[in-house]
Amino acid sequence: MMASVSLCQFDLIRSLLGLTHIQGTIYCSIDGSMIYGLIPTFPNAAVQMQCGDGTVISSVKTDATGTFSILLDAPQLLLSFLLTNCSLVVTTPLVHCNAALPSFGALVSPLQLIGNTFLGLFNVTNLIPVGFRFLPIL
Repeated sequence: MMASVSLCQFDLIRSLLGLTHIQGTIYCSIDGSMIYGLIPTFPNAAVQMQCGDGTVISSVKTDATGTFSILLDAPQLLLSFLLTNCSLVVTTPLVHCNAALPSFGALVSPLQLIGNTFLGLFNVTNLIPVGFRFLPIL
C-alpha cells in the first residue's frame, strides 16, 4: 500500500515540474535545411534524441511534411543537461529522400531553447534544432 502512495506522489511532483517539447522540420538536403523554398521535406525520417555517449532518449519519425515533435516528461532542472549533452540525430540515410545524396552518415543538430509556454497547469519548455550538419560516421 505504501508503494502505491509513493508512486502517486511521485507522479504528481513530476507532472508539476513540467514538460519539454522539441519540434522541427527536416529537409532533404545535405544539411537538413531549406534553401529559398526549393528543397523538399524529408518524410518518414527517423529522428532520435541522443544524449551523452549516444544513448537514445526518444525516437520519432517525421510526418508527410517532414515535421517531427518530441514530448519529454523532463523537469526544468534537466534543461541545462539537454542543451549541453543532447542532440537530434536523423538516422535515416539521406539517399531515402534523394538518390543523389549519401547512403551513409546522419544529420545531427544541437538543441536551442526558444521559450516556455503553459498548457493548462503544465509549464512546457520549447526546444528546436539549432541547425543540422551532416556527419559521415556517427
